[in-house]
Amino acid sequence: MFVLAVIYENCTGCHLCELACSFKHHGVFDLSLSRITILTKPEVQTSVQVYCLQCQDAACERVCPVDAISRDKNGAYIINYDRCIGCRECAYACPFGAISFEVEARPIKCDLCEGEPECAAVCPHDAIVYMEEKKAARELKKAKAAGVAYGLYGGKETSEHPRKKAEEAVEYLLELVEKSGELDI
Repeated sequence: MFVLAVIYENCTGCHLCELACSFKHHGVFDLSLSRITILTKPEVQTSVQVYCLQCQDAACERVCPVDAISRDKNGAYIINYDRCIGCRECAYACPFGAISFEVEARPIKCDLCEGEPECAAVCPHDAIVYMEEKKAARELKKAKAAGVAYGLYGGKETSEHPRKKAEEAVEYLLELVEKSGELDI
């Protein structure tokens, strides 16, 4: 199984992941519609990604009164909007604040883009990666050994994920726009 992992040290707070996410799911570049949130604290030059961790025993799934949340073949918890009643219990139960709501009171949470997360594809600094769970666990052990304070695993060894240039990320976003045939900002 693949997991979404973050290397907090690599995040520059550029918000490209949020833009790509909102465009993928809603066809617009709107940070409020993103399933990932970047919290930036410029005074300490730190940015932290807030996103669904796809918990093993997800509180959001357990508290849903209409069983609208279930796990898909990619390991992502997805919301069945035909069943969802917008009660917000899932958002209240999530200990990570990874579920938000759009204007129509529909919950928004990461669904791993059917196994091809846009946020990881567009990140110019490989701060977000999508990799096998066992490999992510090994990276976490390395991070702990290196004394990295933040992240699922440390960003000390990123040579396996060659850094993309910011220009590549922007080109990718433009490709998304061209594929959609329209731009609505």
